[in-house]
Amino acid sequence: MVKEVALITISAVLFVQMGLSSAIQDVLHFYFKIASCPKCATFWSVLAYCLLTRKGFVVSIAASFISAYVALWLSLLYDALALLYNYAYEYITEPDGTSSDAEADKDESAPATATDEMP
Repeated sequence: MVKEVALITISAVLFVQMGLSSAIQDVLHFYFKIASCPKCATFWSVLAYCLLTRKGFVVSIAASFISAYVALWLSLLYDALALLYNYAYEYITEPDGTSSDAEADKDESAPATATDEMP
């Protein structure tokens, strides 16, 4: 049971964090608040799974709350990794803080000086 609940937890967190739930809601033109929150999606998914597989009411509630708590930390970890990725991407693409487009615009708008015309 632990393996299945862990798989559901990871799947629900990624489902929300990757934007699949909002994309589905945009296509259906129906806003479902439970699908927009990783903790809520995990709680209700695990609860439905446990009840459908007849794990017992108390075990189902306990597993749902524990998995929702784990989903909170997975979501925070995913957000931290996304922030780190964005920082690294900005550092790699613009190491000196200026973009190539800004330099090109600066060169075109600068007035010509006498030293520019010398061979």
